[in-house]
Amino acid sequence: FIGTQMSISLDSPSSDSYLDEATNLLTGNSTWKQIFSWRDLLSFHFIKTLIIIAVTIFAAVVFTAVNESHEELHLVAISKDAPLVHNFSVTSNLLEAKLTGQKSDQRVTIAISGKQHIGSNWTHIDSLDIDLDITAEVYTHHIFNIRNQNFTNSWVEGRIVVETESIEPIGISFDWQLLMDLAQYELIFASVTLIGLYILIIFEVMHRTVAALISSFVGLGLLSQLHARPSFEEVVSWIDYETIGLLFGMMIMVGIFSHTGFFEWSAVKAYKISKGNLWRLTIILCIFTAVISAFLDNVTTILLFTPVTIKLCTVLDIPPEIILLSEVMFSNIGGTATIIGDPPNIIIANHPKIRTEIGFAEFTLHILPGVLMASVAVYFYLSYMYKDQLVREPNVALRHEIETWRSERQKLLKNGNENEPLVGYLDTKIELLEQKMINEEQGLKSIEELEQKYTIKDWKLLINSCVVLFLVIILFFMHSLVGLELSLSWIAIIGAMIHIIVSGITDVDEILEKVEFGTLMFFAALFILMRTLEEMGLIDAIGEQLTSLIASIPEGKNRIIVAVTVILWVSAIASAFIDNIPYTATMVPVIVKLANGGLGIPMSVLVWTLSFGTCFGGNGTLIGASANVVAVGLAEGQGFKISFNRFFKMGFPVMIVSVTCATIYMLIFHVLIEWDWH
Repeated sequence: FIGTQMSISLDSPSSDSYLDEATNLLTGNSTWKQIFSWRDLLSFHFIKTLIIIAVTIFAAVVFTAVNESHEELHLVAISKDAPLVHNFSVTSNLLEAKLTGQKSDQRVTIAISGKQHIGSNWTHIDSLDIDLDITAEVYTHHIFNIRNQNFTNSWVEGRIVVETESIEPIGISFDWQLLMDLAQYELIFASVTLIGLYILIIFEVMHRTVAALISSFVGLGLLSQLHARPSFEEVVSWIDYETIGLLFGMMIMVGIFSHTGFFEWSAVKAYKISKGNLWRLTIILCIFTAVISAFLDNVTTILLFTPVTIKLCTVLDIPPEIILLSEVMFSNIGGTATIIGDPPNIIIANHPKIRTEIGFAEFTLHILPGVLMASVAVYFYLSYMYKDQLVREPNVALRHEIETWRSERQKLLKNGNENEPLVGYLDTKIELLEQKMINEEQGLKSIEELEQKYTIKDWKLLINSCVVLFLVIILFFMHSLVGLELSLSWIAIIGAMIHIIVSGITDVDEILEKVEFGTLMFFAALFILMRTLEEMGLIDAIGEQLTSLIASIPEGKNRIIVAVTVILWVSAIASAFIDNIPYTATMVPVIVKLANGGLGIPMSVLVWTLSFGTCFGGNGTLIGASANVVAVGLAEGQGFKISFNRFFKMGFPVMIVSVTCATIYMLIFHVLIEWDWH
C-alpha cells in the first residue's frame, strides 16, 4: 500500500476494498505473486518508491550515526586586559565559532592562531571582527578554515582568542567546535537538498507535504554530519508555532462559518453586483483582498477569502483557479503597502536600528506608490492573459467530480485485475453522475434562480459566527496597531474555542475535519528545512555575496543603482524559491551593515528595496509565501488541485511584472530624485 492515499468514508466504498485486501494479505489468502508482478516491479511507481525509501533510510542512518549535541554556552565577560583564550589540538581544518554579544558599541575580535611544532611560536591564521550593537544583542556564526597555507605540515596545536579594546567588561556567550573537512562543501549539500525538494514538487513525484517531510529529514541528516545533531527539542523549536496556531484557529472558525450558507449567498450577491461580468467580479475581489491584506496580514485574509471564492465559483459554474490565484497575487502585493500587511515587512520594521528611523506612516508613504504601480501593471497583464478564459461552464462541479473519479479508475486499472469490483463500482458511479449532468443540462442559471437556490441556512449560527469573527478581526487590528499583548495565534485559538461553544458542536471529529492538517504539516516541515539550510550557511552566503558585490562598486549614484537593482531582484528570486521569512531575517542585518558601513547608501532606500523584493517575490512560486500554500491547500481540500507548475505559470510572470515596476519606481523616486533620504 506504499504511496496509496486511502480515503475511508461513507461516500467512498473503496474503503471496503482496501480492508479486504489488507485482510487477505494478513491471513495469507493473497500470494506474493498476486501482490507483486514483474510489471509492478519494473513500474515507475515501484522504482520511485524504492529510491525514496533508500534515501530516507540513508538519511536516518546518517542522522542516528552521531549523538545529539548538548551545546554549552560559555557565558563570560571580556575586556582589553582579560580576553577569552581556548587552546585545542588540531584534528580538522575547519573550526566553527558562535558568539552572542551583549548590547554595546564596542568591537569584538575572534582570532585563530596555530603552532606547527610543540614549543614553537604562535602564528596568526585568521580573525573576524564583530561590531556589537548598542540597541540589540548580536549573534555571529562563522566557520574558519585553519588549514596551514604556509607549511607542508598541518598545525599541531591551535588557539582561539576572543578579545576587545574595551576597558569596561563586555558580556558574551561563546561556543566552538571542530568540523569535518566535508563541511566546506555544505553550500553544495544545502543547494542539492533544496533542488531535490523542487524536483519532487514540480514533477509531482509525491504530494508536496510528503516531499517537504522527506527533504527536511535529509537536511537534518546532512546537518548532523557536517555540524552537530540537533536535539529533538531544538528541531521542534524551529517550527513557527505562531503561524501554525493562527492557521489552526482560523481553519476551525472558517469551517464552522461555512455551515451557515453565507459563502454561497455572498457569492451570488457579488455576482449580482458585478452585473454578470466575471472579469469585473474578479477585479472587485482582488481589490478588496489587496486592501484588506494591507491592514490584516495576508495569511488571515486568504483564509477568509478562499472559502468564499471557491463557493462562488462552484455556485456560478466557474473553474476557480484563475480567480483564486489572482486574489493570492493581489494579497501579496497589497500586503506590501504597510508594516503589518506581510511577515517580511514586520521583520524589517522590528529591527532596532530601523524601528528608530522609520515609522508606520513613513513606511506606507514610500511603499504605497510602488504598490499601486505594480497593481495596475499586474491588472493589465492578468486581463490580457486570462480575461477571455473566465467563462461559465454548465455543471463545472459535476464535471470536476467525474474527472476525479475517472482519474482514480485509471489508477486502479494500472494495478491489475484484483481491483475489478472497485472499478465496476466506479463505472456505475461515473455513469450516474454523467446522467445527472445530462438531466441538469438546462443552461446556466440566472441571477434570480441563483438567489432563490442559495440562501442563508442557519441565521442563529450566522449571527453568532459574525460576532465571533468580528471580535477576532478587531483583536487582530489591535495587535498590529496598538501592540496588544496577545499573539495572533492565541487570538485565533481563543476565537476558535468560543466559536465551537456558541455553535453547539459537541463532536470533536466534526471539528477536526475543518482543519487542513496536510497544510499544517507542510508548513512545519518547510520551517525545519529552511532552518537546516540556514544552519548550513546557504542564506548567509547570499547576503555575503550581495555585500561584496555592492562594496566593489565605486561610491556614488552608480553604487546606489547597483545596490537597489541587485538587492531587489536577488531578494525577489530568492524569496520565490526560499521561504521569504528566513531570507528576510538574514538580509535585515546585511542592509543595516551596508547603510552604516560608510558606503554612502541611505538606510531608507535599502529598507524600501528589501520590502519590495521579499514581498513581491513571494508570488513567484507556490512556496514563496505562506498565503500561497494556504490558498492551494484549502482549494485542494475542496477537490480543486492546483499544481506547482500551474501556480508557477501564473505567478512567476506576475512577479516579474511587479518587480520591474518596483525597480523603475525605486530608481526614479529614490535614486534620481532622492526622495527623503536618511
